[in-house]
Amino acid sequence: MEILLFSIYIIYCFFILFIISGLFRHNTIAFFSEKELPSVSIVIAARNEENNLPNLIEDLCQQNYPLNKFEVIIVNDRSTDKTSEILKYANKKHNFIKNIDIINTSSKMTPKKNALNKGILKSSGEIIVSTDADCRVGKSWVMSMVNSTLISNGISIGISKVSASSLFEKYQLIDFLGIITSNAGASGWGYFWSGSGQNLAYFRKDYDQINGFEPVRNEISGDDMYLVQSISKIKTGFININPESYVETKPMKTLKSFINQRVRWASNSSKNFKSNKVFFSFLVSALLSNILIIYSFLIGGGWILIFLIKYFLEWLVLFLGGKLFNPKISLLVYTLWAIFQPFYIPFVAIMGLRNKYSWKP
Repeated sequence: MEILLFSIYIIYCFFILFIISGLFRHNTIAFFSEKELPSVSIVIAARNEENNLPNLIEDLCQQNYPLNKFEVIIVNDRSTDKTSEILKYANKKHNFIKNIDIINTSSKMTPKKNALNKGILKSSGEIIVSTDADCRVGKSWVMSMVNSTLISNGISIGISKVSASSLFEKYQLIDFLGIITSNAGASGWGYFWSGSGQNLAYFRKDYDQINGFEPVRNEISGDDMYLVQSISKIKTGFININPESYVETKPMKTLKSFINQRVRWASNSSKNFKSNKVFFSFLVSALLSNILIIYSFLIGGGWILIFLIKYFLEWLVLFLGGKLFNPKISLLVYTLWAIFQPFYIPFVAIMGLRNKYSWKP
């Protein structure tokens, strides 16, 4: 048992070095002239987002992308608040904003995928850009994401940043930074593991080529990971590290909602066994490395050294991620994060495998 866990721990350390080296293999992007820019459709699914949509709509109206090549499609997915009224008002005020209303759930596809799919099918743009209704975007967001998609000729994976002020929010920032930095490091070597639907861009024809969300129509979550892995296989991918492409997302308000979100993300991990074995191997090595620390502590053998090596390597990943994506990292909060990881990761993994999470009904 000890030999197996330690061997996997060594593999995890090599994965960390693999990620670190990949972070030095990214380039910034060039910008196309206005004449060369394609038509774009921004597709957003919204359910009960009356508190967030006005800010996002305002951000979208401030985009510096040519308005004659630009449309926004917001799909109102069975909202029971004032989302519908907000969208109707936005549609009257801005002719490039379109809204679609979904009244009932679909028997053919899970709600989030159904909403996004309906929006994409109604779109007229050559490139699809997506974000979530509770995000904020800068004025050059669309321009940057489109340019990176054109240059890569594949799927562009943008960066999401968590706004943080409290200790709990700073903990989430570190956790989120670890995820996006790992993806960025792997992509430096040409491996595209995942991304966030908060910030993606891809060609509509590529979406059609992978048959949209049809292959995963019954999966509750994981639409973003599916798009990244499927499109990067037929084309390629690109991590957009241009700060103008970043979106800002809100942290979870409670520990319960934070754990629920992470469990939901973890529920997709087992699907990587077939779709992306390298990513799956990384996830397994990360899980078992944390279990090794607990196991070593219980049997009284060498756990301090194992913890410190992991502590240093993961700090290096987050330090480089902080330099690349510019969030400020607190050493105190990181230390708390590192101490909780051996308990938090196995718990989330087990709950994810059992699909013990809730989703918007």
